Amino acid sequence: EVVITVSNGRAASFSARYFVKGCFVYLSSNLGLDTEQMEIGVGKMFSFSGNVYVDPRLVYNTGNKTTNLGLGVGLKF
Repeated sequence: EVVITVSNGRAASFSARYFVKGCFVYLSSNLGLDTEQMEIGVGKMFSFSGNVYVDPRLVYNTGNKTTNLGLGVGLKF
C-alpha cells in the first residue's frame, strides 16, 4: 500500500506499508524523502465487521527522536 497525501495545499507526504502475514512495516516521509523527518514503524492490522479495520503501530520519528504508539481505523474496499 502506497499513499501520497497533500495537506493545506502545500506540503506533500509519502507513506508506505509492506504487509507480511497481517503485520506490516511502515514508512512515512515528505516527498523529498528527507531522512531527518521520517517516521518508521511496525504494526498489525485487525479486520472486523466486514470491511472495517484497526491497525495499532509503534512508530519512531527520526526528527523528534521519539517513539509513539498509534492507532488507525479505516475501511477496506
